[in-house]
Amino acid sequence: MIRFFKIVTPILLSISLVACSSASGKTEKITAPIEKDRNLSMVVTTDVHYFAPSLTDNGKAFEKYVAAGDGKQLAYSDEITDAFLADVESKKTDVLIISGDLTNNGEKTSHEELAKKLTQVEKTGTQVFVVPGNHDINNPWARKFEKDKQLPTDTISPTDFSKIYSDFGYEDAISTDEFSLSYLAAPSSKVWLLMLDTAIYKTNMQQGNPTTEGGLTAGTLDWIKESSALAKKNGAKLIPVLHHNLTDHNDVIQKGYTINYNQQVIDALTEGAMDFSLSGHIHTQNIRSAKSTDGKEITDIVTNALSVFPHKYGNITYSAKNKNFTYQSQKLDMEAWAKAQGSTDENLLNFDQFDYETFYNSGYDKAMMDLMTDESYDKYNQADKEKMADTMGLNNMYFFAGTAPPKSDGMALWDSAPNSFLKDYVLSSSNPPKKSNDYYVSP
Repeated sequence: MIRFFKIVTPILLSISLVACSSASGKTEKITAPIEKDRNLSMVVTTDVHYFAPSLTDNGKAFEKYVAAGDGKQLAYSDEITDAFLADVESKKTDVLIISGDLTNNGEKTSHEELAKKLTQVEKTGTQVFVVPGNHDINNPWARKFEKDKQLPTDTISPTDFSKIYSDFGYEDAISTDEFSLSYLAAPSSKVWLLMLDTAIYKTNMQQGNPTTEGGLTAGTLDWIKESSALAKKNGAKLIPVLHHNLTDHNDVIQKGYTINYNQQVIDALTEGAMDFSLSGHIHTQNIRSAKSTDGKEITDIVTNALSVFPHKYGNITYSAKNKNFTYQSQKLDMEAWAKAQGSTDENLLNFDQFDYETFYNSGYDKAMMDLMTDESYDKYNQADKEKMADTMGLNNMYFFAGTAPPKSDGMALWDSAPNSFLKDYVLSSSNPPKKSNDYYVSP
């Protein structure tokens, strides 16, 4: 079923378009806030993993949790989010897109606090659009931290999500999908957003963990076709936005990251004349293309997680003259923001070095743990293991940044190492990108 709604935006100049409901055949006006022949500026971020400061006392339990994590700067989640939103406001961008994993582990308090911040952004004139990620809904891992204890805290349901973020896409959607939290939005008359909910969260509470993998139902694929037809009828270009990746972005890390049955999704999007998609989930800065079964190409742009080194986001410009899009990544300048705020926190004032060391150490320590505990690496002495861990730390950093890693002494040791997931990952992240992961121009 496809459902249509009338968008009301009294403050912004609007253009009326026509929507036809496939269910009833009725027509009604769609109101797009931005006029027809105008360039459009957008900012995209993903995997914010916002964690409300009120949920932690920064004690032993929280420190242990962060240290055992995947390199997210969770202790500075609030500051990173504020710095990013300050950038968005200073750019006076037309549209802000967040492609899932808005919160650390779906904490209700984190969702509510982030929504308050996004409300302030919209007051400056920027339209905000969000979709959930695999961490955001029905998450049994939602926790708060007190001294040396992790304690359960409330998570949210799908209905809660659409209510909390009603002002950021759901209330003014042209169409909503009855099978998911997917919706169609028209920030301008010529650029529409196909906001796809790829997260799987129905059985999370029963299984005791959030589902990593993602997918779309057959019903949602049909809805995509209807949405594509509606966009075509109104002469609008569609940008699909999803949390899970449309195609593989690493030779090793694929399962649970690339959307299930991705070829069917690729076919549905290319059939709708979509040239590129925006995704997240894997946390890296990476751009790769894929082809439909009939040979049409689509490019999946993964923007680096805002919560993870080196904290990039994407700037997208639509040219009304050329009728195409340009994407350029940008690194968040935490040091400049901290200085402007009058911060006395040395980690923030020297964030680049602090962040580099933190993320490098995360990769180094995880590699060293495997090297020291796996008997298959017993043939290597301590010095060799340190070189190998160094290579892992460096390769991991530069893979997340989307650039070529520097040469390191441990690479040759990894080449001859026993087969393992860690070896495969190190080797897969050692090759320089074939093309820029930071820049893209649509056809």
